[in-house]
Amino acid sequence: MEIQTIAKFIGALVAIFGIWKVLYEFKTGRKAHLRAEYEFSKKFLNEVATQDIHPYPLEKGYQAIAGTNTVKSNEVEYILSLENPVQCLRDFVLSKELLEEIDTKGNLKLRFKSKYKNKWSRRWRKAMYLTFYFIFALIALSPLLLNGFLTTNLNIVVQLLFSIPFGGLYAWAALNAYSKIQRCEHLLKNQNRHTQRVIT
Repeated sequence: MEIQTIAKFIGALVAIFGIWKVLYEFKTGRKAHLRAEYEFSKKFLNEVATQDIHPYPLEKGYQAIAGTNTVKSNEVEYILSLENPVQCLRDFVLSKELLEEIDTKGNLKLRFKSKYKNKWSRRWRKAMYLTFYFIFALIALSPLLLNGFLTTNLNIVVQLLFSIPFGGLYAWAALNAYSKIQRCEHLLKNQNRHTQRVIT
């Protein structure tokens, strides 16, 4: 009996050490990634400020800073001029599809596409996406929630293998759609504060 207890204790220690090692490597890897991002952005933005860069590397440089090739250099350049540029850039990349294209010839300003301009249209969409999220999250976890009420020959693990991919996928999609509107509203509020500060 004592040998089994010791073996379990050693197994638990090994598992704890393994988890700690994975978390530590993730944390140090994240730090290295942040340092690399810092070095690249510092060097690139310094080149932009002091040199005449060809449009191709200029576009690629701004896309590298944004972490996606779905943005244009003038968009990223404008976002970086806002207050709290790191968060604004994340918000912009997530919610870009909800915004009108920036007019490079006129006033650089982010605006909602016509169907999102009205506050009410955004509110009912957010309420709908949250409702879908909860419904599909319940579907994903339904085998656990309804375990005492349903009688079935299928093992609960097998049931979860069917319910989690289906419900989980749609729950994630609904939450992502909700987040896009929420982050886009935050971005435009930040832009308004920036504009007001510049004007005054």
